[in-house]
Amino acid sequence: MIVIITLLALLILQVVGCKLVWDSLGWKTPRGFDWLLVLLCYGTIHLLTLGDAAFLRMVLLCSVLLGGMKWMVYAEWRRSGGKVLSWSRWLCFGFLWFGMDPNSWTSKRRDIRWKHDLLWGLGCLLVGVVAVWMMAVYQVDALVPLFIAMSVGFHYGALRLLTTFWKFAGIPVKPLFRNPLAMRGFNDFWSRRWNLAYSHMMARVVKRPLVPVLGEKWALFAVFAVSGLLHELAITVPVGAGYGLPTLFFLIHGMAACLERKNSGAMALLCGVLLIAGLPLLFPGEFVREVIWPSRDVFLKFPNDTM
Repeated sequence: MIVIITLLALLILQVVGCKLVWDSLGWKTPRGFDWLLVLLCYGTIHLLTLGDAAFLRMVLLCSVLLGGMKWMVYAEWRRSGGKVLSWSRWLCFGFLWFGMDPNSWTSKRRDIRWKHDLLWGLGCLLVGVVAVWMMAVYQVDALVPLFIAMSVGFHYGALRLLTTFWKFAGIPVKPLFRNPLAMRGFNDFWSRRWNLAYSHMMARVVKRPLVPVLGEKWALFAVFAVSGLLHELAITVPVGAGYGLPTLFFLIHGMAACLERKNSGAMALLCGVLLIAGLPLLFPGEFVREVIWPSRDVFLKFPNDTM
């Protein structure tokens, strides 16, 4: 109970406090303070959950990281002259949406098409849930097919339905995950297809401030390096094992993205191979055993609970 209360307090501090600081009080926090706040909130939850299960730790730690990212995105948005969001839109953006682009929340429209997203979301959710359930029943221990099934159900299903909801409400948000099979290379995959919320955040918080200092290529590489460190906080720290492997995964992709000269079928193929071959780096063995397999086996409880 103490952990949950602390987590809620930190999320309120990060999401509500950001708007108070930047809009109501008119303070302009330096970037170093923004990062320090995120790390302090993360460290607090980390210390309070040291004896808890890895899956719970991952959820709580990722929640506080997500709240911190909202702070930093809005801070950068306001530094660059972005509009002030109303409290209602800011709270929806902060607590009820995974995206990281405040610009989508500055307007409201009635002509937004949402039925296509609804159909795709429902279809992917159904396919993903059935696939994961079958893998749970037959105890499939292969990481790649299970990750694909979970991704189809959550990233392309549940999150697409959330996109549908906000489009229906008149908020012109965009899907956060797009067809990865249409990728044309490393830059195309990481900036236009996979987890656009994360890519928007990294472009605004890391790349743009570093381009004047490091130049375009090194700023891009820094994005992948920081991504590796953030994934350490989300993956290896909760299980206390596999340190350095997610960072290595992103450094490899960062080097490939920086060396990539143009999109092509060959680069798309290489990116796909490295993505699949690199999953054991991104998700070390301890994380697979303590987080992914238990997540799969949750699906075994539903038939048993109804009997």
